[in-house]
Amino acid sequence: MAGDIAAIDRALDWTEDGIDAPVVVLACAVAASLLLVARDGLGALLEITATAGRPLTTWAAKELIQRPRPSAELVEFHDQPSSFSFPSGHAESAMILYGLIFYFAALYISNLWLRSGIQAVCVWIVVAGGFERVYAGHHWPSDVLGGYYLGALMLSGIIIIHRLVIALRQTVTPPPSRSFSTATPAAGRGAGRRET
Repeated sequence: MAGDIAAIDRALDWTEDGIDAPVVVLACAVAASLLLVARDGLGALLEITATAGRPLTTWAAKELIQRPRPSAELVEFHDQPSSFSFPSGHAESAMILYGLIFYFAALYISNLWLRSGIQAVCVWIVVAGGFERVYAGHHWPSDVLGGYYLGALMLSGIIIIHRLVIALRQTVTPPPSRSFSTATPAAGRGAGRRET
């Protein structure tokens, strides 16, 4: 039993690392770089902007609601943060960053195994990361759900913007038509008539 709990602790520690600031910054930078390689500058910009802007939305929601964190009388915890509890910034951050990675993997990775593996890791980090915040005693379950909800709203908005801009680009600059190959002989026939 103790071995099982230790294994859960290790898995949750690994997941916590995936939603802490240094790894979030690194994952965002790698994702943005890969999007630039895929020639999706808009996607890279949205990835960076959303990840960088997330702390502002979390701070605003925390200041508005001002919900206290779980107390030592109710739960055991180490190094309780001093900020307000609702919503969970880690849950919101995970939903936005790893939700975008999930979305862009669906768009750009054709290999089923690679795409599924990346998406599975994204889902794991989002779900287990939220569980870890409650397990560590830093948040109430509803804080995590609130972080997921706020993150999902932002994620949806970002995906909608990305899809709309791509659709708009395709209507403004339609793919090259095949009419060039038929227009060349017609121009040649017209030039021949003028010469006679």
